Amino acid sequence: MELIDVLSAERITLDAGVSSKKTLLETAARLLAGAEDSADERVIFESLCQRERLGSTGLGGGVAIPHARAANQAELRGCLIRLRHPVNFDAPDAQPVDVLLALAMPNEASETEHALLESAAAALRNPHVVTAIRQAQRSEEILQAFSAGNEHGP
Repeated sequence: MELIDVLSAERITLDAGVSSKKTLLETAARLLAGAEDSADERVIFESLCQRERLGSTGLGGGVAIPHARAANQAELRGCLIRLRHPVNFDAPDAQPVDVLLALAMPNEASETEHALLESAAAALRNPHVVTAIRQAQRSEEILQAFSAGNEHGP
């Protein structure tokens, strides 16, 4: 399973105008909850917040990967939000976040799902992928950036 298998153009938002971490997580929960086999938006939001209370999922460099576990989540789903203006995300490097990849996964995540989370983090540490995301004009270009990142590595 690759990141592009759980991320779709419909769940990619470019140049979102949010002004806080909370609003950003609410936006992510709304995108992740948009299918019949998804957990409820409120459940996903609360799980994302709970995970953030354990420690920021900010990777540094303006990127974060919050992830939620939910009992009613049938399968792993992802969304990507690129912000018009970065927001504070309590990242370890103290840089505000402008690229967020959020994941919703079943409560009992499999090794495949954990591997995908690690793969996503590696892709978003690749400066070529992040630059392509920041320069993309369309959602499809984001998907292409992840595909190219998997093929060429860092």
